[in-house]
Amino acid sequence: MHRARDYFDLRPLWARAAVALAAVAAAAVAALAGAAPARAAAVPALFAVTVPEADAQRAVQLAMRAVLVRVTGTRDAATDPALGAVVDDAAHYVRLQRATTGGATQVIFDDLNLRAAVRAAGRNVWDLDRPTLQVWLPAADDATLDALRTQLAGVAQERGLPLLFSTEAAAADDAEALAAARRTGADAALLARPAPESPGAWQWTLVAPEASGQWVGSAATGIDEATDALVRTAATLQAAPVEMIECRVTGVTDLGGFSAVFEAMRSTPGVTAVHVRSIDGDALSLELTAHGGPALLAHALSSDRLRPLEPGEQGVLAYRYQAAP
Repeated sequence: MHRARDYFDLRPLWARAAVALAAVAAAAVAALAGAAPARAAAVPALFAVTVPEADAQRAVQLAMRAVLVRVTGTRDAATDPALGAVVDDAAHYVRLQRATTGGATQVIFDDLNLRAAVRAAGRNVWDLDRPTLQVWLPAADDATLDALRTQLAGVAQERGLPLLFSTEAAAADDAEALAAARRTGADAALLARPAPESPGAWQWTLVAPEASGQWVGSAATGIDEATDALVRTAATLQAAPVEMIECRVTGVTDLGGFSAVFEAMRSTPGVTAVHVRSIDGDALSLELTAHGGPALLAHALSSDRLRPLEPGEQGVLAYRYQAAP
């Protein structure tokens, strides 16, 4: 996950690594610094809304209610009394407002000032780099799938949640479903299956590192409930104290492995910075700055590519990197 606050202290790397491996590491870090995030993603046009209203004042307030839902991640933000002053003063946060040819109004808000106002009102702001949700669509005819995909994408845009879609058969095992979602670049999986006892509805199953749930209902139900769960997890992590956590990963033998490990670390929810402490043979010693402490981070990091090992000395988190076959 690419964040403005990420940074890499490479001085220990140059001092301790062999010349050849140090060159590989330097190339990997340079590539990562400019690469697009592999997992968490910014939602396109998060602060831009088009509303079916021609009156300028009513349009900007209607647009603000929609954007507050996206910014906070919570469905009740549009009618939250604590945010009422932000809605009333919506024009203050407008960067661009224009009427469309169809009688609607497009409004784009100033993201920095708006987020500051939400925090000042005592409400949480959902991180702009958000978990990407892989939706495993059910076996169905093309028309049904197209309609379901459109409905899911529409609700996800309203909630500010990035989506990926797959029509491949989803794994029956939750752990494998999450692993498969991560291989596509997603952070969590949402499985859609027919709901035999509720014709016309779907059974939704969310699988994420620190969140899960099952619901029956429409596409809106699936996205809304999954988003609520992910937002709660993000809020819990954000409220947790920041700690410095040591981590050692073995099995890193080439540039691809180095890049994969770094990407996994920096895209893990709660991690705010990654430092390389040393490279010793095929082992990377890292120092992570993260919310939530070692136990929470250990669970979040575990995947089919990072196999957990017994903790090392002084509780150092330990993993074995497994390259893709």
